[in-house]
Amino acid sequence: MIPPDQEIYEVEKRIAERRTRVEAAFKATGRQTLRALTSPWALGAAALAGFLLAGGLRAVRHRDTHVERRTRKAAKASTVSSLAMAAATWFVKSQFGSPVDMARFFIDKVKSRKVASRTAAPAAVRAPAASGVPDRLRPKRREATTAS
Repeated sequence: MIPPDQEIYEVEKRIAERRTRVEAAFKATGRQTLRALTSPWALGAAALAGFLLAGGLRAVRHRDTHVERRTRKAAKASTVSSLAMAAATWFVKSQFGSPVDMARFFIDKVKSRKVASRTAAPAAVRAPAASGVPDRLRPKRREATTAS
């Protein structure tokens, strides 16, 4: 027979181990669920389901209403323009980081053309302007070539 203190200790140890396993399984399940819900496929499926559901409800609710041709054209134009703005914003962010960096890039480009036309100093002598624009996006400056 096991002494009572030892038996209590073993039972409490088993309970603590089970609690630890349950907590670890709960955390792992939570992480997996979060990963699954934030995956691009899950987000795309949710967006598609939302569009289909909204489109189906709209079609059922508004079947009897008549929409003028000009109104439909305006709606299509606003849809296309909003998609174009979203694409332009994505392009600016992917290429430059932000609209401010894009503006700095174009300002540096204009300034470098003005400086290159005014001075004949080689590009290595001039220091680049600190604007935050990545070097791969900066305009390439022409170096002065000398015929020998």
